[in-house]
Amino acid sequence: GDYKEPGSLRYLLHHEWASIRKWIMYQPIDHIKDYFGIKFGLYFAWLGFYTHMLIPAAIVGLICFIYGLATMYSNTLSEDICNKSLNIVMCPLCDNCQFWNLTDACDYARVTYLFDNPFTVFFAFFMSFWGTLFLELWKRYSADITHHWGLTGFDVQAEHPRPEYLARLRDAKVKINVITNTEEPYVPFWKVRVPATILSFSVVLLLISVAVAAVFGVVFYRMATLSSQNIFNEEDKRILVPATAALINLVFIMLLNYFYDWLAVKLTELELLRTQTEFDESLTLKIYLFQFVNYYTSIFYIAFLKGKFVGYPLKYNKIFGMRQEECSPGGCLMELCIQLAIIMVGKQAYNTILEMIIPLMFKWWNTFKIKTGMQEEETVNKNGKIQWVEDFKLLDWGPRGLFPEYLEMILQYGFITIFVAAFPLAPFFALLNNVLEMRLDAKKFLRFYRRPVPRRVKSIGVWFRILDILGKISVVTNAFIIAFSSNFIPRLVYMITVNKNHTDVGFLNHSLAYFNISDYKNPNYNNSDYSLCRYQEYRNPPWDQHPYKRPPIYWHVLAARLAFVVVFQNVVSIMMMAVQWLIPDTSRKLRDEMRKEAFLTSEIIITQERKRAQGMLPGKIGSGDFLNGERNAIFTLMFLDK
Repeated sequence: GDYKEPGSLRYLLHHEWASIRKWIMYQPIDHIKDYFGIKFGLYFAWLGFYTHMLIPAAIVGLICFIYGLATMYSNTLSEDICNKSLNIVMCPLCDNCQFWNLTDACDYARVTYLFDNPFTVFFAFFMSFWGTLFLELWKRYSADITHHWGLTGFDVQAEHPRPEYLARLRDAKVKINVITNTEEPYVPFWKVRVPATILSFSVVLLLISVAVAAVFGVVFYRMATLSSQNIFNEEDKRILVPATAALINLVFIMLLNYFYDWLAVKLTELELLRTQTEFDESLTLKIYLFQFVNYYTSIFYIAFLKGKFVGYPLKYNKIFGMRQEECSPGGCLMELCIQLAIIMVGKQAYNTILEMIIPLMFKWWNTFKIKTGMQEEETVNKNGKIQWVEDFKLLDWGPRGLFPEYLEMILQYGFITIFVAAFPLAPFFALLNNVLEMRLDAKKFLRFYRRPVPRRVKSIGVWFRILDILGKISVVTNAFIIAFSSNFIPRLVYMITVNKNHTDVGFLNHSLAYFNISDYKNPNYNNSDYSLCRYQEYRNPPWDQHPYKRPPIYWHVLAARLAFVVVFQNVVSIMMMAVQWLIPDTSRKLRDEMRKEAFLTSEIIITQERKRAQGMLPGKIGSGDFLNGERNAIFTLMFLDK
């Protein structure tokens, strides 16, 4: 029916579910399942559950940000950076740059503190706990839904072969499927499957290398821009260079996505996978591997590589004659935050716009083709429209189905778990996006897409395993981000071992090394008005017996950083195991209900067998008749139980 005409399920869903005004209401999951099928119903059930679980994460992230905002002007490090009376002259950031005053980074340091404050460590712990809790509670919720929809005993091997699979192998040898007891085409494993799989993943690795090369191309752009004096002035470079680089990276990401998505479908078709579930999981693995590298490589670079191997003014480590990028005195966390915000928020805004515009354009194109090719009038509905023609104008789902929707949410999940220590507002922005995403997806599916062929699935499939892996990766990445990309550990070591009052007063001066300008190999700096400049490193001063060598404090800080990573990982791992042990996959109520159904099923089978043995059932009961009778009896019992 028409989504504008009352009386149909499509109209009911469009009015009650797809309306933005109903954003605060629960989703009608059973009605969604009835209209779209179990696969779609399970996706929206997962999306709704994930969005609800984002609420506590968003609240804690906002508290972290508000704490940083409230204590911004009491932070010793940023206030020392902004203190003009200290008159700290910094060494040039590039070979052609000039000396600069540390107060130029004042605003940058204060904004950095909004995300890099003592509360951030607690937030990282909380998000690791949240990720485990989310997966465990979803398993319980998913078990309830699959049992409610009668999928508890569903087996993938009982799934029918894909039509494309049967069409391509119509002339192949046949074999008997021992589960369905039907003839199916036979595909040689070693001669066909293995070579096709090797080819697919070889191409995947090649394109992953291309994605990594694109990211390092953007890195070279940043290095060249920082070395130039004609594009941005010194004060603007700290914000504009990372922002423009992130935008260029986002453009590369989108362009590579379009090509790779098309190619991944073709490669998966070559593997001749039997069922739609197997096809979806193989396609998911290929595309997600590429998308993971495509979206996260630049963020990993800033978090773990940038500023770590720069060298020092007497001996810089150069790449193609260009100096590597340095972190500001406030650390690289702010730049990591800028990169995350642009890629995450920009991607979500871009996808939201495209998801509504592209289906509308395709619908207009289909309408144009139909109107120019239709020869005669057909029976019309109440509004004077031909209903089948109106439905035919809508978009087909294609081979990927719900894959783009899942992929968008899983990539978002990666942003709010793997790098959440650098951007505590990520769960809040994800929550805002998902509240709109549910309703816009509903509107898009009901208005612009044909009703899909319903498919039975038992779970969200390979996506759950990806979520579990992301949760484990996030523990490691957040530990390293706090330890190596922020000033938390150096500041803590300074307070415990260096400062007699155990405060962070003087930490800025302690973290900056001295360099004698007369030691510069660049003759342009020999006539400078300054005799010394500072740079962010732990190295001996030029007047020391071993100038520019590593002091003992450097090794103390490094040991503390590694110790923090080990402690963080072990504490979080123990906490995750405790959560998994305390929360079973199914609730006690559901387990009792399943035992009851299994007992009643056994009683029915025993009764039927007894009647057949006593001759009370006339004729011979075939296996198909018996199974149908058993199934009808179970459905009757379930109906009576409800």
